[in-house]
Amino acid sequence: MYRSVLIPTDGSTGADRGVTAGLDIAKQYDATVHALYVVDERIYGETPALSDTELRFEQLETEGEGYLDDIVERGSAVGLDVQTSVQRGMPYDIITSYAEENDIDLIVMGRHGASAHPAPHIGSCTDRVLRMATVPVLPA
Repeated sequence: MYRSVLIPTDGSTGADRGVTAGLDIAKQYDATVHALYVVDERIYGETPALSDTELRFEQLETEGEGYLDDIVERGSAVGLDVQTSVQRGMPYDIITSYAEENDIDLIVMGRHGASAHPAPHIGSCTDRVLRMATVPVLPA
């Protein structure tokens, strides 16, 4: 049923629930996992090269690569192929665009990420992805 599963993460505990659920589903269907980390440009805005903000973006990208490496390790441990991507922009925009451009069958993400609102709250990014995505979205 699912050939490709997109698992976006921001490295938070809430997002990790989405990682666990996404890997479980991908294992069940022997699907390819796409792990995505988005550096949120809303925090700093778009910046010129060589600025302090550009250096911060690069630090965030490196941090994101670490989160994605964890997903690769966890996926590989159960025999899954995991592709990774670090991008910049509006997280919900990047997630939905990535899903369309990469023929994703299912997006699995945490109910909330870094905002850490208690259940049953849905975080703003997850809410927007739910409303904008053209494929099924499972908030975990």
